[in-house]
This record gives sequence, structure tokens and C-alpha cells, in this order.
Amino acid sequence: MPIYEYACKKCSENFAILQWTSEEEAETACPRCGSKDIKKIISSFSCSSADTGSSSGGSFSGFSGGG
Repeated sequence: MPIYEYACKKCSENFAILQWTSEEEAETACPRCGSKDIKKIISSFSCSSADTGSSSGGSFSGFSGGG
């Protein structure tokens, strides 16, 4: 389930929410003040792999160069 981060334009609260659909996004309100005047924040992400082998050069397991 994706986690989205928002900033409230009214009270400046930053918060994160688990959301499945864009319909849920339309109903999102600030947990501090209840305002729906919010904006989505672009945030960094993290990923991990079950592959425990070492890899150099930043290549991804299972990726084919297509050539």
C-alpha cells in the first residue's frame, strides 16, 4: 500500500497517510486542523531486495538490457 506525504497549507502540519486510490486522496484532511487545503509532498523512497548476493555497478537483479 502506498504511503503519501502531505503538507497542510493552513497550519503547516506535515503528515503521511496510507492510501489505495485517488478517491481517498480527495477526502484527505489534515489530522491537526481538519483542513482539506493540502498539497502532496514529493518524498524520497526506499526499496530492498531479497537477493543477498553482492552486486557492483548499481545493476538490478533480473533486469535485461534489452539489446
